[in-house]
Amino acid sequence: MFNLMIVGEECLSTIKRASWFPYKSGHLRNDATGGWLLNKNTYKIHFDSSIAEYIPYLEEGTGPHNIPKAFGRKGRFDGKFHPGSNKHKGFIKDKSVNAIVEYIAQHYKGVVEIIWFY
Repeated sequence: MFNLMIVGEECLSTIKRASWFPYKSGHLRNDATGGWLLNKNTYKIHFDSSIAEYIPYLEEGTGPHNIPKAFGRKGRFDGKFHPGSNKHKGFIKDKSVNAIVEYIAQHYKGVVEIIWFY
């Protein structure tokens, strides 16, 4: 039997366990990342930038820049120059989506179509 909750949790776990998933404090993985299998044809993955406001910078990368106050609070980059980073660029759009597609195709022999909603 195809259990939506179990499959949804398996897909989300696949993303969160991946070696490429950004991890420093666990805040992004534990608090800001969610995913649900809405029905047998639709998986929704959600990265909440209201919880982890740095998600867009990870996803899109950054160029070199000064950081006077990182996200409006004191932090280790205050008043320092950041060289920029593309290390995690595409971790949502490319890596996370592809991980779900591969998981469903491999474990459930499903045919997956990617549809973006903005």
